[in-house]
Parts: sequence; C-alpha cells; structure tokens
Amino acid sequence: MVTMKTKIHVLPEELCNKIAAGEVVERPSSVVKELLENSLDAGSTDILIELEAGGKRLIRITDNGCGMSRQDAFLSFERHATSKIRTDADLFALTTLGFRGEALASIASVSRLRLKTCDNDDGLGQQIYAEGGRIKNVDELGLPQGTVVEVRNLFFNLPARKKFLRKEQTELGHAADVVTKQALANPGVSFRLKHNDRIILDLRREKGLRERVAALLGRSLLRDLLPIEQQNGDDLQLSGLISQPQLTRSAASHIYTFINGRYIRDRVVQHAVMEGYRHLLMKGRYPVVVLFLQIDPAQVDVNVHPTKHEVRFREQSLVHDFIANSLQQTLRPAEWLERETFDSSANEVGNYLSERQDHMVKQENGVSANSFVSESSAQYVPPVGHFQNNIATESTTQQFYPSPPFSQLGSEDQSAIGTQYILPESEEAGFFSRLQILGQYHQSYLLCQDGADLIMIDQHAAHERVGFEKLRHAYAAGTIPSQTLLFPEVLELDFNSAAALGDNQHELESLGFEIEPFGGKSFALKAIPQLLENRDAARLVVDVALELERIGRTGQLRESIDEILILMACHSVIRANQALAVIEIRALFQELDKIDFKANCPHGRPVMQRITLAEVERLFRRQ
Repeated sequence: MVTMKTKIHVLPEELCNKIAAGEVVERPSSVVKELLENSLDAGSTDILIELEAGGKRLIRITDNGCGMSRQDAFLSFERHATSKIRTDADLFALTTLGFRGEALASIASVSRLRLKTCDNDDGLGQQIYAEGGRIKNVDELGLPQGTVVEVRNLFFNLPARKKFLRKEQTELGHAADVVTKQALANPGVSFRLKHNDRIILDLRREKGLRERVAALLGRSLLRDLLPIEQQNGDDLQLSGLISQPQLTRSAASHIYTFINGRYIRDRVVQHAVMEGYRHLLMKGRYPVVVLFLQIDPAQVDVNVHPTKHEVRFREQSLVHDFIANSLQQTLRPAEWLERETFDSSANEVGNYLSERQDHMVKQENGVSANSFVSESSAQYVPPVGHFQNNIATESTTQQFYPSPPFSQLGSEDQSAIGTQYILPESEEAGFFSRLQILGQYHQSYLLCQDGADLIMIDQHAAHERVGFEKLRHAYAAGTIPSQTLLFPEVLELDFNSAAALGDNQHELESLGFEIEPFGGKSFALKAIPQLLENRDAARLVVDVALELERIGRTGQLRESIDEILILMACHSVIRANQALAVIEIRALFQELDKIDFKANCPHGRPVMQRITLAEVERLFRRQ
C-alpha cells in the first residue's frame, strides 16, 4: 500500500488565532486602540483607561456604552464575529471605527482576558474569563450598563513576541498617543488615563475641538491655530485647526488627520498637508494640524491595512488636491499678521490706527489679495518700484504712493522716518502700508511700529516673496515678460553648463530668457525676464540651466518649476546689507499688501517678527 505525504495542511485554530493576533496586536497600545474603538462605537461618553507597567502587565478599559447581552458576549470571542457588517456591501459603506470582527478574539488569544458587560438598567450582567483564547469561566454578576475589558499579561504565551516590547515608559507613550488621537476626534467624550494608579490624562467632555486641543496640546498653541472649514459639494468636507507657518515642529508627530472620525496616517493625506504648506515652512519643519475629512464611505476603502492607518481613495488626486487647496486658501490671506496686541500704553496715533485697522479689515473681507494678473486683461503688473515718482509731503493725513525702481533711488527722504502716514478715506491700505516706519537696522531689517508693538521685517525675505509670487502667477498665465538687451551678452560656459543650457533652451524661453547658440560652448543672451532689471542675469541663466538639468524635464520639471522661480526671485530682489530710503520701504510694503502668503519667504523663513511693549519693558526690567 502506497501512502502519499502532503506538504499542505490546515493550521490548528489556536495557531490561526495567534497569527491573526500578530496582525492586530503589535504592542499594548494596539490593544488600547482596538478596545477604545469598540467603546466609542458602543456610544460611550465616559471612558477610563487603566494601565500597569506601560500596559504589559494590565490594560483595563471601562466605559458606559450600550453593553452586550449574554449571547453577544459569547459571540464576541469568536473570530470574524461583529455587529457592524452584514453583507459584502457593508465593507464599502463603513461608518464605525472597529469592524474587523477579530480584535477581541485576537487579544484573548495572547493574554488573560476578563470581559464584564451589561446591556440593561436592571444591573444584571455577565463576566467571561478567557486565557490564551480559551474560555475558562462564565458568571453572572451585578453591573451598571456598560463594559469593562481587562487584559493581563500580554503575550504571556508568546515569549518571543514579549521580548520585543520596549521599556515601560516607551509603551506608555505609545498608549497615551492612541488616547490622544481618539480624544481629539471625540471632544464630547471624557477620557481618563491612569498608569500605575496615577492620573496621566483627565479630559472632561468639551463643547468643541479648540477646548480639547488646548487640554491635550497646550493652550498656548491656540493663538497660532487657524480654523479651517472647506467643502466640495456633498462628498468632501474638511474642518479642523491648522497652525500658522511660524508654529512648527521638527517632526510630523503633530499632524493629526482623521477620515470619517477615524485616525489615519496615510501618505496621500500627509503629502497633501505638506503641499498646502509649500513654500511656507523651512526645510525639516512640520506644521501642527488637526484635520477631519468627511467623505462618502463608498469613496474610501479603510480595510487595506490591518491597523487601519492607511486607506485607499477611489479618486486619490481629487482628495489630495482638495486638502492641499483648502489649506492654501486658509493660509493665503495671512490675516494673523494683523493680530491686535495693543495695550493701555499705546499712544493716540496707535489707538487711532487700531480703529482704522478694524474698519479696513472689515472692508477687505472677501476681497482677493492677488493682484499680479488683472482679471480683466491678464496683464502682468510690474514688480516693486516700477511706478511713477509721486512723493507725498510729510503730512499725517497722507501716505507715500508707489515709487520709482529701487535701482534708481538714493537715500533721500530719510527725514520721513518716524512719521506716521495714513491714507485718505477714499483709499485702502493693507497691514504693511499702515505701519509706522522707525528705521533700518543693520541695513537688513526694517523697524516699524504697529500701535504699541515693535515690528521687525526682513527686507530680503519680504521682497523675495513678492518677486516669487509675481513670477509664479505670470508663469501660470504664460506671461512672464521679457526685456530685450540693447547689446546681447555672450556667455562662455564649461561643457556641463553648455550642455544643460542647450538641452533646456525651450524651458528657459518659457521663463523669460532668449538665448541663441554662439558657437562651441558659447551662447548669446538676447533677452531676460523684466523682473531681473540690471541684476547679474548671465550668472542666473547658468544657475537656472543647471537646476533644470538636475531636476529633469517633463513631469518632474512641472512639479519642480517653483524651485526655479524661487531661484530667479532670489536673484532679482533687494538683498540684506542694502540701504533703503523710506520711499523704497513704502513701495515694498505696498507690494507686500497685494500678495498672498506674505508672512513667509518662499524658503519658509518668516518675513516679520512682532515684539510687544510688555516684552520690551521686561528686557529693561520695567516689569
């Protein structure tokens, strides 16, 4: 008799449970996450989380949710048992947090688990004790409505897995992070976190997100957080709080994103958030963001990852662009620059200005600050200073109007420094135009007064943002104007530079340069972008050509064209260590008021800093 040996065999149920547990239960915080989701799905409004040894010895979660009947309590220990899915169609219309139907069974298979639950007001509930996935004991006992899940000795039967657990404080940190995320998403629920009988978090029920953010992330952050509320039809809604560009972190740990109430750490969403802050943050810095995206459940699959952190969108680019554009629309006005910080020591002019500021802000609401490309003619507006000379007198009821080019001005009109200029009632002035100019420090920083506050402005960063925004809008409209040189300039290049310039001649033309081969490794520069004026255009052409070569062409070029425009803007604007007359400063301020994202240069550095009178007085020990 011949017997055939099989290589394929069915795994025993106990091993299957441990494999499933490996997908769901990575560490104590994984247990906390799964049990918290079940508590929230049960309608709980008060949740207590108790841990010992970072959760390695004990995890106990008590809630006041709907509880379970005796039969449901037994079924909850079975694999793939759930109250949240009935048909395969439900998988694509999920509105609950927990749905995998194996969390409790998986947790029980690698721990000693005790479940106490009651689904009525009579006070009669049931207790089930399981060890290593096997039910050992069942009792009836008196309980208030709700559920208590107690998990002891996690991975007691998997010593190899237990060795990978970290120190007590590390595991506690991961668990606290899970509670923080759930608490942010549910401000109407109270959360208490205890570790070794010591209260770590005690969060009461709050009316809204701001109060919950203040309790979790710090009240001092609130003044630098902007509310966001955007909608794209009925399918996409975005709400939450996002930080002003000056409030950043060194890691992405403070980017909290939620889809339909579920915390996710999705690459598409993370990229969209950073795209919204593009050219507003310095390299290596990240914003503080608490964002909630509401989307039709049929448009997103949240079951593509065991931990449910990653999702798959049916229309990925639509969601990405909606998030990025929503953040940009909220950040674009930079209205936080005008934050009122006046105190009782402000002079009469400062008080008058604050009243005028309130009036003008009301007038400016809803009016776009983008004035580079005229809506009617789509004509390119010249850069800072390209205007007729029209200097006002030193009257306190008038203000300087647009001035000649910087390159044509000397250091006259310094007597105007320190004088407050106010537009006539028929005119409107933005925040920067209303500032009282005090002077220039180190020929790099402009000192101004706003009421009782001292304002310091980085002149290079400010002008760089102006030049970049104009170039970006002009490039998008295909209207970067060129200026023909009276005498073409011959560029003598090395082999790499010449090859880069020749290969990217068409792209250079779209940026406002006109270049022709002049034999060998030489080229004739015949026209340059108007914005460059009398700057060192030849050196910039070589820099741009090499940057184009580094980036590449086609899709990569289109995605990175802003880097080229930043390079051009940096070459074209005023520098640090450059003396400016007050009329030049006024022209710069008027241009700043016309543009978006005026709070930061394209590299993310701040344009201005505000120092209150109280801060100055503290420096001189007056407080």
